Amino acid sequence: MKRILPLLLMTTLACSNQAEKDKVADLEAEVLAIHDEVMPQMDAIMSLKAKLSKKIQNMDSLQNEGISSNTVAGERIKAVDLNQKLSDADKLMMDWMHAYRGDSAKKLKGAEATAYFEKEREKILQVKQVTLKSVQDAKTFLE
Repeated sequence: MKRILPLLLMTTLACSNQAEKDKVADLEAEVLAIHDEVMPQMDAIMSLKAKLSKKIQNMDSLQNEGISSNTVAGERIKAVDLNQKLSDADKLMMDWMHAYRGDSAKKLKGAEATAYFEKEREKILQVKQVTLKSVQDAKTFLE
């Protein structure tokens, strides 16, 4: 009996540690999958920013020629706002990528690593939400 108890304890700890490692690995994979889903949108952001900038320049040209209206002014304000939202989304992704420390987090103990990746999942989901909304809003405006 004295030999079985330590063996059971070691087996229980090994199973618990493996379950924690699996959870951490799953969370990390989820975080990286979300990142990989959103990252291609950065090209769309740059393209949309260029189109919005061109539209703003065209509106400015109209105003310089003396052709202005409340509609053009409103459209310009909207274009500038959308351009800024695209920039904000891009910055959010870049800031997240610079702050992400997945390799270091994997070296933490189970609960700490789990907490880190859960927090990072929330952050990258926020990046995704802001990015997709800003891209969709800009596309809708430019149609």
